[in-house]
Amino acid sequence: MTTAVPRRRRRADDPDEHPGRPRRVVGPVPAMDGRTPTAHDLLLLHCPSSLRRTVSGGEPLPTWARTLLRGNPWVTVRRAPAIAGLSPTRVHCTRDGSATAESWIPVALHGPRPDQRVAAYAPRSAVALTLAPEQLPDRLAQLPEDRQLGVPALAALPEAGAVVESYNLSWGPIGAVGCELATGVPVTTLDSPLRLLLRSPLPFSRRDALLLRRRLRKLPVWVEAELETRHGSVSLAEYSTSPQFLTLHTPDGPKLVGDPWFPRQLRSA
Repeated sequence: MTTAVPRRRRRADDPDEHPGRPRRVVGPVPAMDGRTPTAHDLLLLHCPSSLRRTVSGGEPLPTWARTLLRGNPWVTVRRAPAIAGLSPTRVHCTRDGSATAESWIPVALHGPRPDQRVAAYAPRSAVALTLAPEQLPDRLAQLPEDRQLGVPALAALPEAGAVVESYNLSWGPIGAVGCELATGVPVTTLDSPLRLLLRSPLPFSRRDALLLRRRLRKLPVWVEAELETRHGSVSLAEYSTSPQFLTLHTPDGPKLVGDPWFPRQLRSA
């Protein structure tokens, strides 16, 4: 005689039971491929109500943010340190039993208006899917054809990618273009710039930076590119003009450095 296993009773306030959201059991390994998300990664949350302004709770998210998350539960990883440890407030997320101890990922949520931006933290166990910028260009074909051809920043993406790849750099779109490719929501406007993240773990010469910038400026859209080193990111435009000091954006804030690949003497910008 078999014994029936009681099913978990659904609760009205359980974020995991809301229809239309991923409800599979997730954890760091399946959702993140075993890596820690870095700045500009896009995260799909299976329980977006677990977002916190601070790990300890703090003031609630603004109304526009909660409304946006209900229909589009994506957030962007921001450049700030992750925080380890459990929140004193309960997080309603189904976790993988093999998942590691909870940690909190710094994220940002952008609304439809320029002034609608909020910084928050997402528990690692709430992440259902992670997309790095390099994974996004192949998703262009999934957008409607009128978006692919009619929006300048989207239309210029393949040509921009070909230019960057000729310098042996891994790359991906960020900003509005990256968000639209990840979520399918048409957030890129006719005036949106094409923002690119260029992975450069090894030093990239200023001469090549200048040539690359000149080629990108020939595209029929304004391009903003940043070089991502092992220590942070630096503007391609700033680096190519050869100033004595550069602003290196790090998880601990902006720093003035002479060399973004070997920032021996960091100082606050």
